[in-house]
Parts: sequence; structure tokens; C-alpha cells
Amino acid sequence: MRLAALWCALLWMAPVQAHLIAAQKGTLNIVNDAAFLVLSVPVSALKSVDDDGDGALSKAELATHADAISAQVKAGVKLVGPDGALPLDLLMLDIAPAENAPTAAASHLVVLGRFQAGPTELALRFSLFGTGANEQAQDVTITRQDESQWLRFTPEQTEKVLLPSAAEVFGEYVRTGATHVLSGADHMLFLLVVLSAGWRWRSLLGALTCFTAGHALTLAACVLGGWSVSDRIVEPPIAATIIGMAALDSWSRWYDRPVQLRLRLGLVFACALIHGLGLAGALRDLTQWAPGSTQLAWALAGFNVGIELAQICIAALTGLIVLGWKRLTGSPAHQRACRLGPLLAIFAGSFWFVERVMAAA
Repeated sequence: MRLAALWCALLWMAPVQAHLIAAQKGTLNIVNDAAFLVLSVPVSALKSVDDDGDGALSKAELATHADAISAQVKAGVKLVGPDGALPLDLLMLDIAPAENAPTAAASHLVVLGRFQAGPTELALRFSLFGTGANEQAQDVTITRQDESQWLRFTPEQTEKVLLPSAAEVFGEYVRTGATHVLSGADHMLFLLVVLSAGWRWRSLLGALTCFTAGHALTLAACVLGGWSVSDRIVEPPIAATIIGMAALDSWSRWYDRPVQLRLRLGLVFACALIHGLGLAGALRDLTQWAPGSTQLAWALAGFNVGIELAQICIAALTGLIVLGWKRLTGSPAHQRACRLGPLLAIFAGSFWFVERVMAAA
């Protein structure tokens, strides 16, 4: 009875699914011992099926290369259990033409399939990325009863654990937060500018605390409170924070006028609020959990912890490098480097600011 109902549902979906599913979107609905897949993948991800080279797939090309397309889809989309990849039964392959031209060739292929998946730990692998710049990401929504998970696959992240435990979510986002900071040149440079101010260790601890509190506040407001700021708006101010802090540090050194600790800590906190908006955008692009869910709370906590661990590592490594440089070259060379560093940061921040303003225009 259940199998008959499934086939009826699929037959109903078949004529309309090609128009309803958005490009490079998909769903995987886990029901008891089966997982039902619906995907829209770019045709350019498939090899040797576009006979006329127009970048689209026609009904005739689909019929001619059905076996080759099926093989490529099965190789590029895999549900993995503890014992390895689970077989994918393809129930339908169809193209997704525009609604006003139903017989035309299409740039995306719609896939309906079924995995045999028991109640066990699962991961999804996806590697069917197109050649276009806008075809380098695939979004898939995972559902199982009341549980829901949104995933984004990229060529750099082709495998994701499905509906993970709280500990797995926390661990994954510790790594994600650390990676984001270590790979983000603007966040790294701002932190180095803050660290180069010649703090004593207690003041340095206070600066790192202010930076942590600032970006954690706006990060939580965006993720938990529903705030949303476009990257086009927030990226130029992030570059401006580098310029501002480096200019303040340079002015203080050249004119030998120390900045009050409270003022400097307040500026670090204010700049961190802006950086938190950028971090929130990065977290939002990676995955989404239902508002109020335990997974969302653990993801946010892990992301923050990962950011802080990366910052601590950067601070410790920077301190060791500065100490070694000072011992090797002496105080005069160290002082010249301290004067030159903020000027280089101002140059880099100004370049990013102009670049981002022009990109947002």
C-alpha cells in the first residue's frame, strides 16, 4: 500500500516537477527505510551529452544519452551509510525548460530518485557542478519527520553529514569558524592591526575580549534574531575598520600621543560589531537550521569558538614572531617595522574599500 502511494505521488510530481524546482536546488526526504531525492543540476556538469554544443539538453539528447546521464548522476550523487554508498534507483530524468517554451532545450536536468536507507548515520556526497560561475553551488534541504536541515555543496565541500548530533554540529562549526578567519584576509589583517598596538598582556586580553563580544553580538542578532545585511553593504565598512584602526595607530606612533585604553577598546568593540555582520553572512551561506532548534544553537556556539581559537592562535604566533624579530634585529629595526606596518595596512584596506564600493555600485 505504501509503495503504491509512493508511485502515485511520483507520477503526480513528474509532469510538474521540472517547472517547480529551482535551478541547483533539491530535497532529500527520509521516510522510514527510504530516502526520496529531487534535484535540479546543471547540464554543463554532464560530459558528452550536449551533442550540438549549445549548453543545453534537448529531449532528443536526453533520450539518446539516458544511460550515460544515469551513470553520471549515480556517480555524482551518493548517499553514504556506515557500510559505504547506498544504491540510487533513478525514477525519472527530465529537462527543465522555461514554462513559455516547454519543448525547448534546457540548461538544467531534473532528477527524481530513491535510496534504500535505514535508520542509521548518513552522509550525502554531491559533485555535479557546472562550468558556469553561477553553477558552483548546490542547495539541498534534508527532512526526516519533524527534523529539517539545509545544506550547501560547493567544489570545496562535497560531502555533508545528514541531521548530525549536537556534538557533530558543534565540532563541524568549530572547524568552519576557524577556517573562515584563517582564510579571510580582511579579518586577519584587522586582528593584526589590533595586535600591533603594543598592548600589555592584560590590555591585549581586554582587546581580544572586546573583539569577541562585538562580533558575537551581531552574529547572534543576525542568526537568532533574523537580522540580514547584504554583503554589498557590509564589506566596504569592514575594509574601513582596517583603515581607521591602522590610521589611529599610525597617528599615535608618529606623534607619540598614546590613545586612551578605554577609547581604543571601544573602537575595537565597534569595529567588531561590523565584522560580526560579515561573519553572519558567511555562516548563513554555509548552512541553515530551523529557528529555535538545538542544532542552530550548537552551530552558532561552535562557529564562535572556532573564531576565537583561530584568533588566539594568530595572537600567539604573532607574539612569537615579533619577539624573535626584535631579538634578531634589535629595537630600532623593530620600531621602524611598527611604523611601517600600519601604513601597509592602510594601503591594503584602502584597496579593498575602493574595490568593494565599485563592486557594490
